[in-house]
Amino acid sequence: MSQAKDLFSHTLFADVLALDDRTPFTEAFDWDAQGMAHPVLVAGEGPGVLLMHELPGFVPEFWRLAHWLVAAGFRVYAPALYDPAGTPHEELVQVHGKVGGMARACISREIRLFARTGGSPISDWLRTLAREIHEECGGPGVGAIGLCLTGNFAWSVAVEPSVIAAVAGEPALPFNAAHSVHLDTDEAQSLSARDDLEVMALRFDGDPSCKAGRFAALQAVLGDKLETRVLPDEAKNPNGNPFPHAVLTKDLIAEDGQPTYESARDVLAFLSHRLQRQR
Repeated sequence: MSQAKDLFSHTLFADVLALDDRTPFTEAFDWDAQGMAHPVLVAGEGPGVLLMHELPGFVPEFWRLAHWLVAAGFRVYAPALYDPAGTPHEELVQVHGKVGGMARACISREIRLFARTGGSPISDWLRTLAREIHEECGGPGVGAIGLCLTGNFAWSVAVEPSVIAAVAGEPALPFNAAHSVHLDTDEAQSLSARDDLEVMALRFDGDPSCKAGRFAALQAVLGDKLETRVLPDEAKNPNGNPFPHAVLTKDLIAEDGQPTYESARDVLAFLSHRLQRQR
């Protein structure tokens, strides 16, 4: 890379990434489809991006990422996957620091943590939401970002044709099958057949919940539609998780030149290119 190009890449989205807004969105609506209903928080203007939270839920660093996307020119939809429709807003925006009650029920019924084959019912619900997002926002298509527990849903929701850009951060499902991509046969075939989709997947090299085998299996499904980032373990934020894991949120170091920070810049550039056809 030339010095000029390197300088440009490090100034791209500099104004956006300088923001450190960790306040939750204030607008929400309920989405009821496929026998499931959850609230969705939303903010911003522009092409639609479906941003799915990790475990334990809406952590402050999640909202920082959400506001980066808004500042980059997207309308961001953040479903609260552990909460039933009608949940008061003040409850929605709290960190879901426990997996109990409704959260446990939703995970056991809608998100199959240990299914070695097949996917999760929540994928169908997310696809209907993606269609609604595209209808509302227009543009060439919708982006989808999944993190940890929802990382795999970034590509499973892309079975829906309106999703043309997917970002999978440390996809962790199923927890007990490192080489699985958490798709049923029809879903995998549909993804393989798409010629208008691009997927970016990110992980730390030593992440015990997202190993090399998962990326290899995903590569077998997507072929050259997949672009990967594997970060060195020493690039994690020392104040983040106990092990290298959350590339775009808790383990990100917000400093120019840091691999996690530059990965966030790459994600913004990827989505902008695919959804806005500019920059």
